[in-house]
Amino acid sequence: MTTHVDSQAMQSASRTGRVYSPDLLSHMQSLLAEIADLACTFEKDLQAAENGIYSESHKSELIRELKRRHDERRTPIAMELTALEKKVAQELQL
Repeated sequence: MTTHVDSQAMQSASRTGRVYSPDLLSHMQSLLAEIADLACTFEKDLQAAENGIYSESHKSELIRELKRRHDERRTPIAMELTALEKKVAQELQL
């Protein structure tokens, strides 16, 4: 399997020691941490709902609501991360 690597871009990145600007890297790390925190909270809440002593209909409703809230919270962060990734890709092409 052959992989094409832009040697000029790699040399430039290795000279500076960075692929991303510090501001972009910090922002990206922050967004990824937010997504990870949301995922951990969602998994914890989901397990609690699944293991709780509820009727099956109440359990199903609770799980649907947890998923809805998780998606509602995660979507804007994921969109911001996608926009940031596009910005990084543009900067790397310069």
